Amino acid sequence: MADSTNGSAPLIRLEAVSKVFFTDEVETHALSGIDLEIRDGEYVAISGPSGCGKSTLLSILGLLDTPTEGLYRLNGESVENLKAKQRARIRNRQIGFIFQAFNLIGDLTVFENVDLPLTYRGMPASERKKSVEEALERVGMAHRMKHYPSQLSGGQQQRVAVARALGAARRRADRESRLEERGGRDGVAARCA
Repeated sequence: MADSTNGSAPLIRLEAVSKVFFTDEVETHALSGIDLEIRDGEYVAISGPSGCGKSTLLSILGLLDTPTEGLYRLNGESVENLKAKQRARIRNRQIGFIFQAFNLIGDLTVFENVDLPLTYRGMPASERKKSVEEALERVGMAHRMKHYPSQLSGGQQQRVAVARALGAARRRADRESRLEERGGRDGVAARCA
């Protein structure tokens, strides 16, 4: 379904998504009938009390888990039949995670922490360097790229985690910008959120 304002399809679309966890003794309904659309460039906050299903929803959105029922489309494609390897590839190339604990690797510099996921993508070193520097600049941490996580405040560590997540978004936005330059997106600009 296209948005009448900008003609774009949702980047993420959930239809009647439910998640039930089963054990021998209990059936826990973590999500029930969730409908959600997120378009490229939108900022979305998911909030609620402890135990309401926020982490479960984020795990489904991040392709770490699957719904018990319902439909999930990412970039217009259904994800229900993706194999584990395909899910991992999409996570690596299209989804950026910012964990509560930031999950920075203590033995790596700020630069190396942001660079690591890009290395797994097989991105050329010169392109990775540019991407890392731009991401760190966007979050105001370029001047700390040689520091280690233990040398940073909690807020600075959080910004490094954001920079790491921006790597995936930058690559997708760059690809869509190149398409746009060739007339492939009808003037709709892609933005990193």
